[in-house]
Amino acid sequence: MDQTTQLSSEWKKSSLKNWVNVLKWLILIVSYSYLAYKLITFDQYDELAAHWKQMPASQLWWLVVTLILLPVNLLLEALKWKLFVSKIQKIDIFTSLKSILSGIYTGFFTPNRVGELVGRVAFIDAEKRKSGVTLSIVNSLTQNLATIVCGLPAIVIFWRYKNNLLNTENTHYLEYAVLSMLFLVTLYFALPIISGKLDRTKFSTRISAFTACLSVFRFSDLLLILVVALIRYIVYAMQFYFILLFLGVQLLPWEAAVSIPSSYLLITLTPSFSFSEVAIRGSYAVFFINSFSPDVAGIALAGIGVWFVNYAIPMMAGSVIATKKQV
Repeated sequence: MDQTTQLSSEWKKSSLKNWVNVLKWLILIVSYSYLAYKLITFDQYDELAAHWKQMPASQLWWLVVTLILLPVNLLLEALKWKLFVSKIQKIDIFTSLKSILSGIYTGFFTPNRVGELVGRVAFIDAEKRKSGVTLSIVNSLTQNLATIVCGLPAIVIFWRYKNNLLNTENTHYLEYAVLSMLFLVTLYFALPIISGKLDRTKFSTRISAFTACLSVFRFSDLLLILVVALIRYIVYAMQFYFILLFLGVQLLPWEAAVSIPSSYLLITLTPSFSFSEVAIRGSYAVFFINSFSPDVAGIALAGIGVWFVNYAIPMMAGSVIATKKQV
């Protein structure tokens, strides 16, 4: 490489870094501006104040437990990401945690948080980032799979309950839900086989850098990751339930087990930006949980609250990590 070519390459790298830094600070400003806007335009402060005034001190423990579960939630996601990345690069749990926080931040203003992969792969070696993109996508799919596995039966039971069909012999909706889950689970565990077949196609030279990483996963690896995803889902659902109890929404455990997964399922299937999920979560929460409790204000506030705890707080932490990370 002659001196001119080397200088040109260095200039391009420097220019790219400058643009990335500008983009990171632009996202930072827009993110915090949006959060400030939501707080300023929030029109349920009266309902919130009324809840606080009427709330017995014992209910504060539900909020404390919800906040305690936040690091548990994040560490489970960090463990899941570490298990994925370990196939291409060894990282510790702390680096994995920084990676997912950075991803929450970079995914905040992208449809269905697809921008998370940008923040995540920044903590992977440059030559392995194509594989990192694929692993990030599959990682998101595992959490969606956990949501679907828990949500499909729940929404079928909810629908039949609403239509007084729980005691009938009409079970074909539940059968369809089970078959759908089995198909998705089978597809997930078949990823290494699919990857191997793709490597033998005429497109292998173009896509192998992205897909080859999947072929090294064993059934036991994928099973462990899916179990972690399911545990994280349960923790997340518990946080929602505890916030409902904190806000005084009376809901039996079985009612929560039907309505919360149903709400999460539709949230997952609804195209949205992370910042707009707060409104979507509130509306779906009211639709499902209001069938069991008349406290609309408390339900809507709980939907907002669980979003704030699990996305807004980590997003703020991720903004610090992402803006300091050198590409």
